Amino acid sequence: MIRTFDHAGYYETRLILMAISLAVACYFAYYKRDRRFLLMFASGAVLQMIIEYVLQFGGLRSGVHTISIFGARISPFLGPVIQGFTEGSAVAMFAFWFADLRSSHAKLKRWLPLIALGAVVVVLAFAAGSVARHQPITSARPMFASLSVFAVTTVIFVSLFIAWRKDALPSLANYYAGILVFAILNYEPLHLMGARYIGVMQSGAQFAAAPMPAQAVVMLLSHLYEAAGGRLHYFIIPLALGLVSLKEREDGVKRERYSTQHLQDLAQRGWRKKSKPFTQ
Repeated sequence: MIRTFDHAGYYETRLILMAISLAVACYFAYYKRDRRFLLMFASGAVLQMIIEYVLQFGGLRSGVHTISIFGARISPFLGPVIQGFTEGSAVAMFAFWFADLRSSHAKLKRWLPLIALGAVVVVLAFAAGSVARHQPITSARPMFASLSVFAVTTVIFVSLFIAWRKDALPSLANYYAGILVFAILNYEPLHLMGARYIGVMQSGAQFAAAPMPAQAVVMLLSHLYEAAGGRLHYFIIPLALGLVSLKEREDGVKRERYSTQHLQDLAQRGWRKKSKPFTQ
């Protein structure tokens, strides 16, 4: 994964997005007495910061990876903190908002603020991409490094296991969809502008853009596996701790929810009735 935007406008736009996300979270906390969005904002910031430290000090990015904000270079020790708050907080809150609306079967009117936020994400991504295109490469991360593959796979399986034990697989699926939507809105403009793309090593230790079919396939895999699957713990950890949950549907239609144990009991009763039809 090649990046050229670390010193060319991206983190300035992330500050704008972070400020908007924090304002939304504070609105829900103050006016709706709903602190879940602030909790997700904090969860995304802290856990993204940890990811960035692992990528940096695990040697998964070439060279000394640094970022810039308004022309000021941020030290490698402070950079992951900035990245955590400017990147992780926004995606965690956006995905949770998306999942909450999906879970409650909200009407279109309640979706409009989130749709507007998605449009802002796209505009900011194109703005950053236009500034960063044709800039020198600032980061080159191997797509199939064993450490990153192991970490993402562990996050996915542990998240699925916790969600299964807590009968929250639909909630996790909705959150995953929210992260995937954010990843496409945020990263595809950068990809189209040439500020974030899949590269291949050429002679002389130089990188070049991979052919378009490989670009499409690997970038899609990155969205599905890394960008979305690798961030499921932003939601599953607060869920496991009992700090957040998603709303039920709000249209007045009641749905019966079956736990895993309930389904097992139903299956056993059906088997007993079939094997002994004349017993009560």
